[in-house]
Formats: sequence, C-alpha cells, structure tokens
Amino acid sequence: MNQLTIAICFIVFLLLFTGVGISSATQKSNTTQDYLVASRNVNPWLMALSSFATAHSGFMFIGLIGWTYTSGISASWLMLGWFLGDYVTWFFVHNRLRQVSEDDDAETVGGFLAGKGQKSRAIAALSALITIVFLGTYAAGQLVAGSKALNAIFDWDYSVGIVLGAVVVVAYCFSGGIRASIWTDAVQSILMMISMAVLLVVAVMSCGGISQLWSQLQSIDPILVDPMPPNLKFGFTLFAISWFVAGVGVVGQPHIMIRAMSIDSVKHIGMARNIYAFCYVIF
Repeated sequence: MNQLTIAICFIVFLLLFTGVGISSATQKSNTTQDYLVASRNVNPWLMALSSFATAHSGFMFIGLIGWTYTSGISASWLMLGWFLGDYVTWFFVHNRLRQVSEDDDAETVGGFLAGKGQKSRAIAALSALITIVFLGTYAAGQLVAGSKALNAIFDWDYSVGIVLGAVVVVAYCFSGGIRASIWTDAVQSILMMISMAVLLVVAVMSCGGISQLWSQLQSIDPILVDPMPPNLKFGFTLFAISWFVAGVGVVGQPHIMIRAMSIDSVKHIGMARNIYAFCYVIF
C-alpha cells in the first residue's frame, strides 16, 4: 500500500508538471521573442521561483543532501559561500543584463554577448557551441539525478527515469518555450520547499527531537556535528572562498541568466532577488 501511495503521488505530480507546462502555451505569442524570453513580461515572483528551481533542484535534492549525509553539518559552509557569491551577482549583473539585452534586442545570452550593431557571428557561434556542450552535460546530470530518485523509490533502471524525464521536458518546452519552463519551475520550487519542510519535521521527530538527533549523530561520528572538522578540504578559508566563487559563476549559466532577461521590468529585479534569497536561505 505504501508503494502504491508513492506511485500515485508520483503520477499526480508528473501530470501536474506536464499540465502546467503545456497550459503555458495558452499565453504564448507565435514569435521568436516570446519563445526565447517570454516577451519579457514574466512576473518577478515567477522569475525568482524559476531561477531558484533551475539553479538548485537536482543539486540540492541529490548532490547536497548526499554530501551532507557523509560530511555532516560542515556542509552548510558550502551553501553559505555559494549563496553570498550568487547574491552579489544579482546586484551587479542581473539589472544590467536585463536592460542592455532589451536595448540591443538580444533574445539569447549569445546574442547579448555579440552586441548590437557590431554583431559578431564568431562570438555568437562560439557561445552557442559552449552552451550546447556544457548545458548538454548539465541537462544530462539533471536527468540522472531524477532517475536516481526513481531508482531509489521504485527500483527502476536508470534509463527509464532518464527517458521519462526527457519526454516530459521536451513536451512542455516545445509547447510553451521558456514560459513553460518558468511556470513548471515555479511549481517545482513550491513543491521543493514544502517537501523539504515535511522531510525535516518527520526526520527530527523520528529521532526523538533535535537533541536526540544531535547525540545520535555524535555517537556515529563526532565529525558529523563539528562545524569546522579537521578534515575539511584545503582548510576553512579556501573552502569558503571556492564556493563563493562558485556562486559568482552563475553568470556562466545561460539557463539561469535568460530568466533575468525575461522579467517584466528592470525595476522588479530587486524584488525577484529577495524572493530568490528567501527561498535559498530557508531551503
């Protein structure tokens, strides 16, 4: 019965995401600008939630949680460094990107880099090639993350989860373009926040409370509850700096930056940044 309940929930949410993505097509215009940047009229709430889910979904649910499981609470320094670097980037890059991309009528990050009036096909072609190579690898990693979750829950072969995820993504992206991706990401963000809160409460209660959780972890390995363990790679300072730089590296992720280009107004970047930061800190 428990397995059946999980299967039903999985199917319901799969249909929800697919339905949200396909329904976004009702709001689309048959223009290239609408497909690529949603006519630059995305609500700041949707933009912020979408950026959050796009930047952190598979990484947080699979990568970060797995690493925290093995290393303990010192994993929090990773997120602190990454968050600070990411937040600084929002201040210095996103506003300018939104404004200049509109002024130059750029609809992709490659188009933005090529510039207006002096369009360099070489720059545009190189940025497109880099995007295909590295985002192709990134997309593969996201599909693997999802398939790992399905393997753990249903014992499915990895290939099944990968193919299923690819089919769903292709279906809603072809139907609604970037707007479909943003809408489904926003729903995903809300689901991420709720599910993680439920998981936290259930996990702590099953241990008998926070103090019991702490003592049980300490009995397994004292390093798990040590915020600055001696085995922290490269030492604390370099560890924190490296993840700060990783946060700044958001400027090299076109699937995130395109969302800044899609927001309805430069004036709303600050609001979107604060919503994004709130979700980040809570998660």
